[in-house]
Amino acid sequence: MARLCVCLFVLATVASGCAGERWPSPPPVDPGAYRQEHDHFLEGERAYLSEVLPIVGIWPLDDGTSSFGSAPALPIALPAAQVPAFAGTFRRAGNSVTVIPTAGFALRTADGARLDGEQPVKSVLAGPLRLDVTDAGDDRRWVTATDTTHPAVTAPPPLPAYPLDGRWRVLARFDAFKAARRVRVPDVRGGSMEFTALGQLVFPLDGEERRLTAFDTKAGLVFAVWFKDRTNGSTTYGGYRVVKPQKVKDGDWTIIDFNFAYNPPCAYSMFTTCPLAPPENRLPVAIEAGVQQLPSVKGY
Repeated sequence: MARLCVCLFVLATVASGCAGERWPSPPPVDPGAYRQEHDHFLEGERAYLSEVLPIVGIWPLDDGTSSFGSAPALPIALPAAQVPAFAGTFRRAGNSVTVIPTAGFALRTADGARLDGEQPVKSVLAGPLRLDVTDAGDDRRWVTATDTTHPAVTAPPPLPAYPLDGRWRVLARFDAFKAARRVRVPDVRGGSMEFTALGQLVFPLDGEERRLTAFDTKAGLVFAVWFKDRTNGSTTYGGYRVVKPQKVKDGDWTIIDFNFAYNPPCAYSMFTTCPLAPPENRLPVAIEAGVQQLPSVKGY
């Protein structure tokens, strides 16, 4: 799922005038441009709801065949009256997945073309449902069902967020590990995902030194930081939130801006795959910044 990539105001190295300070202050920003950037971020996060809220099911896709349709006894029982009891079959052989349509029911590609016979596929339309073959970066495969007629597709609900507050924009030093660590992180589907931990971001907050483990990302331009704080379960999603500061070298400085903290997809749907926040990334303070929980939905 594509997310909005927010351009944050960052600083790779500290100006020489700050060299004597233990905790230098972040560089100033233009208030108008900063607010515009934040508004753009919130618009993108609300737009993301149109992708995740319509997800109505997820099923593991094991090697062999998995039939799908509206019949409750099928391995993939679809929640749609417009889909017949037996609509088709997925066949998986390792990383290869094909779909076999049933006679009398048209499965279509994203551009509307009808599927005839067994074909390799990553996404297929079965009536109003889009079935996507997804993975979590490992050998597991899933089939997710998205309702293309869901109201959120065209009109996502308002997404609550804390007001923009500059005190939650902090300068952090990156302390790299001697060697990057491959770590397994538990996920919401009862398994685990593997990530690369690069080091820790060190910063002051509430009068104390804080540390958050920073993970690598596919593009490698930002750190991925999943964190918990004392707002979880009250004003924010009970699981965790995410910030993505710009990636810097060991000993350099970047900005953690909690005003741009956002929810993972599992905050909005139980039919998603998300890693959990590592235990060391629990902050003993209330981070009253960023996106809040969406009360109208139930996530993990």
